[in-house]
Amino acid sequence: MGRVALKPSAAVGRLLRHRRKELRLTLVEVADRLERVGERIPVSTLARIERGALDPGLPRLHMLLRLYRIRPHLVADLVDLEDLAVEPPVGKDLKALFNDGLKYWEQGNHAQGLAHLFAVRELVPGDPEARLLRQKAMLTFAIFARTLGKSELAHQLVDDLLREPPDPSILLNVLVLAASVWRGLGSLVAALAFQARAELEVDPGDPRQVAWVFHEKGKLLTLAHEFDAADEALERALQAYRAANDPYGESKALLARVGALVAAGRFPAAIEVARDVLARSQSLGHAELELTARIEIGRNLVASGNAEEGLDALAEALAKAMLLKDRHGQFLAHYCLFKAYEAMGEGDRAALELQSAKYFVRYVDEAAPEADEVRNAIDTGAPHGATRKVPPPSNRFGAGQPGSRGPARRGPGRRGRFRGPTME
Repeated sequence: MGRVALKPSAAVGRLLRHRRKELRLTLVEVADRLERVGERIPVSTLARIERGALDPGLPRLHMLLRLYRIRPHLVADLVDLEDLAVEPPVGKDLKALFNDGLKYWEQGNHAQGLAHLFAVRELVPGDPEARLLRQKAMLTFAIFARTLGKSELAHQLVDDLLREPPDPSILLNVLVLAASVWRGLGSLVAALAFQARAELEVDPGDPRQVAWVFHEKGKLLTLAHEFDAADEALERALQAYRAANDPYGESKALLARVGALVAAGRFPAAIEVARDVLARSQSLGHAELELTARIEIGRNLVASGNAEEGLDALAEALAKAMLLKDRHGQFLAHYCLFKAYEAMGEGDRAALELQSAKYFVRYVDEAAPEADEVRNAIDTGAPHGATRKVPPPSNRFGAGQPGSRGPARRGPGRRGRFRGPTME
């Protein structure tokens, strides 16, 4: 059988090894099963693939994915994330890896954040405390994937957690994240179902839980065009974040409000709230939220007819996304620059930005109108002026997610409700 060379991937090797162990198969049993369905892969070769020391080639990789029932696109997602990560840290225990990974992520250092989470997922839990920490790491990794536009990868991770099943202390987080993931995949019905189940789990005396659940509810109600109900839910989330002394979560809820205002056509109000978030995120060092605020300011200035003024904000957003190596952010910035130049009648510059957006859309798998428009342009070969017109989409950080970080966050090794990152 012919082979197509692939770059050896430690992340893909870890995925294959983890799935094999979940199925309780030895390498010998895997080799035997592969032989029955087509081609035997030697045990030594399987071991090298799992270590990330050997590329399997496309035919063998597909055989392993079919045997393990792994969605093929997850491999590409993992390689994308692995490319962002730096060398994994050494000499740190589980708790240090986990806490430092969250800290790096909030600072906008995706490379270190992903490297730390990869390292945590590699460790095998030897006791209930370690098992809980590993589940929290899986949850956080899913949150990171969702934030970077990898909704399918986040979906797989959430499914894995639900099957384990999740520890009761993180069940609420998993349910809210599941709602967010299904929203990203384009199924409002499924998202609302998980959201309704999450509301049954919330402790009304815990402001963090209230914030997470009503943050996501506000985003879902926005998508359902129930704007008054969405505003009520987001206001409840904002009050809860303030009660929990969580400025990071509060900023994300404000971005959700931006999305609701945009959906209602209230662009000046949306710009005002986005500028407030920009100032807050800059003062608190929340680089990822700063990027999103800049994109929202720029895109909504364009949508309200102030294309020239919006260009500066979008150019700054693109520079920030490049600094953060945020491919999803780079896609959004290029897309919005394309729309700005198109509105100004500058066809050549619009075409250049659309071409860049066409490149970066490969890193976005969520259901979003801007991604759909660019994919449609790719499929039809349409010039920049012939893309499908869509209203300004809501922001990628709009919905509340399971967990946010703040001064009162519990350490991940302690029992209690999970205090992970707030995310898309």
